Amino acid sequence: MFYSILKHRKSLGYKAANFHHSTAVEFIWTIIPCIILIAMAYPATKTVIAMKDTSSPDMTIKATGYQWMWGYDYLQGEGEGISFYSKLSTPPAQVENKAPKGENYLLEVDNRVVVPVGKKVRVILTANDVIHAWWVPALGIKQDAVPGFIRDTWFTADKPGIYRGQCAELCGKDHGFMPIVVEVMEAGEYSKWAAAQLNASAVKTSMHVENK
Repeated sequence: MFYSILKHRKSLGYKAANFHHSTAVEFIWTIIPCIILIAMAYPATKTVIAMKDTSSPDMTIKATGYQWMWGYDYLQGEGEGISFYSKLSTPPAQVENKAPKGENYLLEVDNRVVVPVGKKVRVILTANDVIHAWWVPALGIKQDAVPGFIRDTWFTADKPGIYRGQCAELCGKDHGFMPIVVEVMEAGEYSKWAAAQLNASAVKTSMHVENK
């Protein structure tokens, strides 16, 4: 702008441009941006809709946020009926700076969410007390868990492995102590894990009934 002011000033002999109205030009510079916008909006909207489409999942897991842990219930698919809580398992000595920090400091849990590779997993989210958020960056998921409301999201893991995340909403003094760990297994290994979990749950239920 300053270059144009200096190099095209009246004292150097430059004269102001004399523009005239042109309906054709105005039509062109209105239509072309509209076409560009539509061309960009269509694939973007299609992608956003696909990202939010939680229909036809292979399995459904309910995640409930608590101060300060997660509860999981397998509601649909192989493993239906599995239920457990997932809490921080980092040793207190590390948290209190009485021992060296581990490789996965504050990102370790006693019970992992286990899912099979290549399956569409729907996650239903809610909370029992305050707002939490279920966030696993490597799986492309971040969804709030709100008390009294049901939110959902989904993911498909393309390869086996351990995927770590955290609560992403400030939910109280131990907000930093409620990590999320998702373990993705091959189909056969997952089937064995699910069967073991269901068998252990059946044994606990049987013992509880006997004690009554």
